[in-house]
Amino acid sequence: MIKKGILAIISILFLLSGCSKKNKFDVNVDDMDVSIEVKRLDKYLFDLNPGEVKEQIPFLIEKYGEFLELYSQNVINIGSPYSKAYPDYVTGFITDYTMFQVHEKVMEKFSTVDFIEEELTQAFKYYKYYFPDRLVPAVYTFQGGFNQSVVVGDSILAIGIDKYLGTDVDFYDRLGISKYLQRNMIPEKIPTDAMKAWAMTEFIYNDSIDNLVNHMIYHGKIQYFLDAMFPFTEDSLKFGFSSKQLEWCQKNEKPMWDNLVDQKLLFSTDYMTINNYINPAPFTTGFPRQSPGRAVVWLGWKIVHYYMERHPELTLRELMLNDHYQEILTESRYEP
Repeated sequence: MIKKGILAIISILFLLSGCSKKNKFDVNVDDMDVSIEVKRLDKYLFDLNPGEVKEQIPFLIEKYGEFLELYSQNVINIGSPYSKAYPDYVTGFITDYTMFQVHEKVMEKFSTVDFIEEELTQAFKYYKYYFPDRLVPAVYTFQGGFNQSVVVGDSILAIGIDKYLGTDVDFYDRLGISKYLQRNMIPEKIPTDAMKAWAMTEFIYNDSIDNLVNHMIYHGKIQYFLDAMFPFTEDSLKFGFSSKQLEWCQKNEKPMWDNLVDQKLLFSTDYMTINNYINPAPFTTGFPRQSPGRAVVWLGWKIVHYYMERHPELTLRELMLNDHYQEILTESRYEP
């Protein structure tokens, strides 16, 4: 009886240990010399005295430099900081009634950005671990009149903080922004959205054959990259899916794939078809309404996982630099 009891305990312990699968992205990055300090252009601008804007422009240029030009010309479209009319445009922007209301909501939601600094610091530590020769950008926040969520330059990563105020603000309804988009306009999405935008400029889509499955695998690589940068973050947050939508994908992996095969869509080069499947949407075209938009990206992510599991010798760097999407598909031997 005693021996059986011991065997039973050993069996239970064995089963429990089998359930605890090691996270392959759980690597030690404590020694990575990275510290993100977010520069808050949004706060600096609206703290300016409207009557002293002209005198403050040189300090604004000195503090925000290249990003100020990018922001002024490409985000809020008020021209170069060096133009004579620039102070008047800045004054108009910061004294606009709606923009000031938005700023009040921004400061209510983001009195500090400590959590952004902490999460991006950790993410970029992983980034430097896997890509030691690549630079870490300067990080900014801005209020862009709801124009952009994330803006990326050569050494700049900037977050449109007014696009992440949460689902309880009325600005988004007033602007006619769809509910499926609003669901991801929350503070918690900032770190993963920022790293995703950075990855998509560091590792751009590049293939002479522009078809749906290539886009699926490319975006699957980006999601795999996010797994490495955020090894302890929920998949639903990284994908921008609800937990129910993610569960739907898991339960319907084979039907989704079979549908794409049966409809001969995988190798479609039709621009509209690719956009319908890859771009955000309330649900994925051709799939049930319970599906999330961009569900095929989840399939692309699965293909990439299959490929990397079959090639354990490959590094994340080698994967991200591999633009041979058809090769990845073939060598993954993906069969849901």
